[in-house]
Amino acid sequence: MIAPQLRTGGYVLNDNAEPDFLAWIRDPQNGFIPVTLPIKRGTELAVEIR
Repeated sequence: MIAPQLRTGGYVLNDNAEPDFLAWIRDPQNGFIPVTLPIKRGTELAVEIR
C-alpha cells in the first residue's frame, strides 16, 4: 500500500474504494483523518497525521 511512502500531511484521494480499504483508512490507529466528499457516489479524501 502507499501509506509507508506518504509524508505527514500527505493526501490520499480515492474513488470507488473497496470496503476493506475504507475500513482501514477510517481506523484512527492507521494515522489518517478521512472525509467523504459529495462527488458522484462519494469520494474519500484522507490526510496522513503521523
